[in-house]
Amino acid sequence: MNEYMLLALKEAKKSLKTDDIPIGAVIVENDKIIAKSHNTREKTNIITKHAEINAIEKACKKKKTWHLDECVLYTTLEPCPMCLEVIKQARIKTVFYCAKQTKQINYKEIKFIKIEDVENYSDLLKKFFKNKRKKIK
Repeated sequence: MNEYMLLALKEAKKSLKTDDIPIGAVIVENDKIIAKSHNTREKTNIITKHAEINAIEKACKKKKTWHLDECVLYTTLEPCPMCLEVIKQARIKTVFYCAKQTKQINYKEIKFIKIEDVENYSDLLKKFFKNKRKKIK
């Protein structure tokens, strides 16, 4: 089991406390974790506060640069188009993800690697959306 994806899953679970979609992200450089985060849209009421963007912002601040060429991103869910553009702009070349989005988006600059579904993350995501639909009814 991938230790970085397990950490991303731990981050994703933090999102549940604020009723955010449970997505977590971890940024690694040379086998060292430099940033981690989770979705905070509901908590902050800021639409761009996705796990991947939050983690990228933290990594940039820590490294004092927006060039994250040597970094790898681990995220529980395949990134959305907005996050993909930020990943591309940050020059991250490899993204590991656990669960697949419904629509595949290809960026030739980024290598996508799907890894095993850690701790049944897909089920956690399905349960979250099922509960959301119940609240709406």
